[in-house]
Amino acid sequence: MTATPEYYDQVLDAFGDTESLTVLIVAGRTIPEVAAAVGADLGRAVRGEDAFEDDRATVWSFTEVPGGVLAAEPSGYGDPSLDALRALSAGGGAAATVRNNVQGHFRFGCARDGEVHFDEDEFMYIEDPEVVPAELRPLFDLVWDDLEDEIDEDDDAPTGWSVGLAMAEVATGIRVTKEEAARLSDATLHPAPQMLYVLAFELEE
Repeated sequence: MTATPEYYDQVLDAFGDTESLTVLIVAGRTIPEVAAAVGADLGRAVRGEDAFEDDRATVWSFTEVPGGVLAAEPSGYGDPSLDALRALSAGGGAAATVRNNVQGHFRFGCARDGEVHFDEDEFMYIEDPEVVPAELRPLFDLVWDDLEDEIDEDDDAPTGWSVGLAMAEVATGIRVTKEEAARLSDATLHPAPQMLYVLAFELEE
């Protein structure tokens, strides 16, 4: 099956509020392995409102899917570091993350076999689309915004979320269903730190 934004338009509602959200899809790993990579404590369960008493904390929920793990966190600031993507994809695996936050920073990142293939904090606005892996370009080009050109608004254009999730499917080989995404809303919430990606990103800058 071909990964398409139209398919993920039907999945998005099951994730809830996508203004502040991180989705992580990992092939070939277990929930404990994914939780360890993002710093989530599987030994503790919290209610959603309790997770944000510390402004440096967030929560992750996890569910098994055919071929791997689907995970999400609701702040948009708990997304995995590049080291986490490398670790999760090591040994022939694959991992991809899509994230949006209230600052409008829309990230897409993916790794395979221990190497990051692509990662951008605001992937739709990169200056040089040639850095995007060839297998992702047909999808990426649907949402790329060349800030130097005038672009006519298209109400029917795909969103960053639908394209990001479709690219994640290409990167990992895992197609997320609406039912799997909905399971996350009922899954146990586990505390984890925020800003691991942001801090590393700022240090690199």
